[in-house]
Amino acid sequence: MKKVKLKNTDLELSNICYGAGNFGEKLNREQAFCMLDAYVELGGNFIDTANVYCRWVEGLGNSSEQFIGQWLSARNAYNKVVVATKGAHYDFAAPEKSRVREEEIRKDLEDSLRTLGLDCIDFYWLHRDDESMDIKAIVDMMEKLVKEGKIRYYGASNYKRYRMEEAVKYASEKGIQGFSAVSNQWSMATVNEGGNMNSDPSLVMMDDAYYQWHEETGMPMIPFSSGAHGFFDKLYRNSGLSDAMKRAYMNDKNLRMYEALCRLSKKTGESVYALSLAWLLNQPFQVFPVASVSGTKQLEDFAKASEIILDKSFMESLKEEHDGL
Repeated sequence: MKKVKLKNTDLELSNICYGAGNFGEKLNREQAFCMLDAYVELGGNFIDTANVYCRWVEGLGNSSEQFIGQWLSARNAYNKVVVATKGAHYDFAAPEKSRVREEEIRKDLEDSLRTLGLDCIDFYWLHRDDESMDIKAIVDMMEKLVKEGKIRYYGASNYKRYRMEEAVKYASEKGIQGFSAVSNQWSMATVNEGGNMNSDPSLVMMDDAYYQWHEETGMPMIPFSSGAHGFFDKLYRNSGLSDAMKRAYMNDKNLRMYEALCRLSKKTGESVYALSLAWLLNQPFQVFPVASVSGTKQLEDFAKASEIILDKSFMESLKEEHDGL
């Protein structure tokens, strides 16, 4: 699997990140270990989790971090992978209350460090924003954690474009790196308005203006839901789309994208899923898709997609279909 140095950092990362959000809810400990072993064997070294995964299921707690921490210990893999985790997600019992506060961030971070068995998190995400706070205060808060050696680099997940513009300007004025990447929802498939499979209103999705900003600034994007929940693959396999998936992704634009993927799949022999991930990797700025799969066979598509270079004419034709994306 191809490795790329994340812009303005010393982190050498596999260009497709393994999303471990289903550890506990869908995969048990043994299955999670099997998936991590297979991912690393294929050359992967970038793992995504969060302190809140899977706290939405009673009794699981932060099972994703727990399984990863146990695997790191069992495999002595601390120096073989980069684990990115997240904090400051809202409490499910009080979603209206922001937890983007130093006390809450430190609480989540210390819990993550303890659970993962690490002294420092290589890449730490703020899982949510609080638009009532001055972004300068948020950046200063994160810089403090860097100076303390708790984290090395940090990013913004579900942050709007205007907030990132302000954050980048402030970091430049202060002579610091600030946020090193953005993680918002993005895939090759366009989500129908009001039909997102995750109805959380605090999620932020890529749009034309945000895309242009990434292109202009070169800020890396590490998108979640990058495989569109397997929409194109399910169409190809005729395995049946749920009503929720139809509401989210069934539209003329996505069907045209699917037809283009099928033509290219027939020509190259690559799966439509691998090609949809490769589309993200072939953008004019750094993209590290976060993809969650539950079978080792699917991981083979990671390794294949990792190396695919798409023809410029193909990318241009899809750009027109995607309204600039």
